[in-house]
Amino acid sequence: MATKRKAEVSVPIEDENDQLTITPLGAGREVGRSCIVVEYKGKKVMLDCGLHAGRNGPNSLPYFDEVDPATIDVLLVTHFHIDHAAAVPYYLEHTSFKGRTFMTRPTKGVFRWLATDYIRVTNTSNSDTSALYSEADLISAHAKIEEIDVHQQVEVNGIKFTAYNAGHVLGAAMFLIEIAGVKVLYTGDYSREEDRHLVQAENPGVSIHVLITESTYGVQSHHPRAEREREFMTCVRDVVRRRGCCLMPVTALGRTQELLLILEEHWGRYAQELEGVPVFFISALGKTGTRLYQAYIMHMNQRIQRQFNRTGRNPFDFKYIKTRTNIAEVPDSGPCVVLASPGMLQNGVSRQLLERWAPRPENGLIVTGYSVEGTLARTIVNAPDVIPAFAGGTIPRRMTVKNISFSAHVDYAQNSAFIDEIRAPHVILVHGEENAMKQLRAKITDTYRGSDYEVAVHTPANTHKVRLHFHGEKVARVMGSLASKVPREGDYASGILVERDFTYTLVDVADLHEFTSIAPVVIEQQLCVPYASSYTLLRYHLEQMFGELVLTTERSGSGVAHILRIYDVVDVCHSSWKSHVEIEWEGNAMNDMVADSVVAIVLNIESSPASVKLTQSSCSHDHGTKPDISEADDASVDASEAASQDLDSCGEALQARAGDCEKVIAKLALFMQQQFTEVAVAGDGLSLIVTLNGQVAAIDAHTLDIATESHMLRARIAPIIARVRRTMRPLGHHSLPLPEPVPASPLLEKLEELQLEAAVKPTNVDDDKDMHIDVASDIEDDEDDEDDDDEVYEDGDGGDSDTKSDPGS
Repeated sequence: MATKRKAEVSVPIEDENDQLTITPLGAGREVGRSCIVVEYKGKKVMLDCGLHAGRNGPNSLPYFDEVDPATIDVLLVTHFHIDHAAAVPYYLEHTSFKGRTFMTRPTKGVFRWLATDYIRVTNTSNSDTSALYSEADLISAHAKIEEIDVHQQVEVNGIKFTAYNAGHVLGAAMFLIEIAGVKVLYTGDYSREEDRHLVQAENPGVSIHVLITESTYGVQSHHPRAEREREFMTCVRDVVRRRGCCLMPVTALGRTQELLLILEEHWGRYAQELEGVPVFFISALGKTGTRLYQAYIMHMNQRIQRQFNRTGRNPFDFKYIKTRTNIAEVPDSGPCVVLASPGMLQNGVSRQLLERWAPRPENGLIVTGYSVEGTLARTIVNAPDVIPAFAGGTIPRRMTVKNISFSAHVDYAQNSAFIDEIRAPHVILVHGEENAMKQLRAKITDTYRGSDYEVAVHTPANTHKVRLHFHGEKVARVMGSLASKVPREGDYASGILVERDFTYTLVDVADLHEFTSIAPVVIEQQLCVPYASSYTLLRYHLEQMFGELVLTTERSGSGVAHILRIYDVVDVCHSSWKSHVEIEWEGNAMNDMVADSVVAIVLNIESSPASVKLTQSSCSHDHGTKPDISEADDASVDASEAASQDLDSCGEALQARAGDCEKVIAKLALFMQQQFTEVAVAGDGLSLIVTLNGQVAAIDAHTLDIATESHMLRARIAPIIARVRRTMRPLGHHSLPLPEPVPASPLLEKLEELQLEAAVKPTNVDDDKDMHIDVASDIEDDEDDEDDDDEVYEDGDGGDSDTKSDPGS
């Protein structure tokens, strides 16, 4: 592999998603193995996939290892020449590439035979290098190639591309690629000159952001076409007159057919003078190529089509030219004219004839195309005295050498004129030798310096990236019923914005199925929320929030299921045999809000003040165990009864708490153990000790006051104490402030003495069942009643309008 330098051309980047990256894997400051990768918005396009004519084996390949083949979405091939298409079978069959490959119909047809000839010539040459792929690889790859017509637009995964005439050879195409609104035009090899059979390159006629163009001839300009033809025929006739052999190394297909048309025309015009002088076209693909050109005549220009219609004879059905597959009929001496492949004189028939005829001065060589650096064709145009022999050694050169270019590459005049027509803000030069590219860049920059056309010209080497930044506009088309009204300035459009492959469409929900591939669907959502309390309590809380509910009752062998419908959109099902409630609704923004509210209420029911009430008597139902009344409990109750005539209702509540001091400690410990790991009962049994990171707090069981020097620990405990206070309030007064502790009295002092005498047991969560705190969810008895749909709460505090639900629910 060639040495790669990593200096990169770049412009400032604002957003990586808007960065367009162009990387030559071949044809960067060289002619050959064209392969350009364009990347934008996560999409990758490979442009051409050729081999280097001056190198052998893997060294002739582009730098494929620079880009993961599996990430390439599309491969676009501009024409069938070896340096643009010959690596396609290798890339499709020997790499992880899984994208799609496109060529025009004539390119695909001719490419198959040129690649076959490459395999044959490479495998039969004396070189130690074999072809990079087999005939089986070629057949498999050829079947994967898709055809695209000129002016046809194709879209693949958000990548839009259109083929335009390039004029280089039969079927050659430029490609206009569009990704997210950014347009890149890749010319490939192109010609702006209309010759005997090809259409000249087209201007797509749209605004282009980046132009990737060849720079083969740099700042050189060709002589006029008519002048070149006269010089060409003069050279041919000079060699023939001196009875020499005239050799023209050519490619099997491409510009060769243009030369054959010129020779056919002149041989017909000067038939008497040239009578008896044979013209041979020697190529393994000679006859096949002629048939292909005869078949694709409708892809050529109007001139050749008119000729065909006028004479009724196919212009490629030659009268004076003999097509042969080998050199058996070619004489050792002239006069004769021979066109033979390959064009670079590296091997094959053209190399054999060159070595045979080079020592004789009457013979002549005419190089008619571009000669790639590193090939014998490039060497011999400088007329050296000796040339290297294919088998080794040297051969004297005495034959005349002329370089008359009929290359279908743009010269400076054509290239600069096309650049001026396109006026892309960025021009990237490829397919040119380094000096030619630099000279062309300098000439273009100088031409437009100070003008209204601001252009940046880039000349990246192989593997060097050009990074450009584009903001990419987002424009949405309004379709369907939304488009029935012409909007005015300041109007808003409301609908569904559909994005597909960087295309945006705004439609009404009802029009989705008609203008997009999306159909609206109904999402039925179901949620199961753990719930262990009664249906009565559930209904109470839901009615407090949502008002009147619609009830449906279903009975089965398992029990009774109550279904409450809220706002006619959400169903809440409570089944007596399940430990959860089921919430069902049709998904949309509004219904989801209602469902979220229901879930919040269910999750907060058991901790809500309206769900718990403080009583002075044991429950009306059985918890399964008898309460264990200690002596301290008896004393507390007696003291409470003795003080009942002197204390108000607030004092009674406090007295009840004091009488149940042990149980308050147990409940308080239960809350604290959910938040702290170090919780213990004080030695006097009247307070709870909480320790956190070495800081200690004592919580008084009588007043629930917090004694600590740590402000942080106090802030942690205070919200928990507030919750404990709400839990211990009577059901009917949960919305009122907690009573302040009353001043000490003889009765309370007596009550405190009795509490100090009580022996407090260690905290145990199971002791919670002995407390006289009756949870309303325990009134399950009523659910067995058939009339429970209209049941009321046993305590008058629970169901009337004076009772407010907890804000948290």
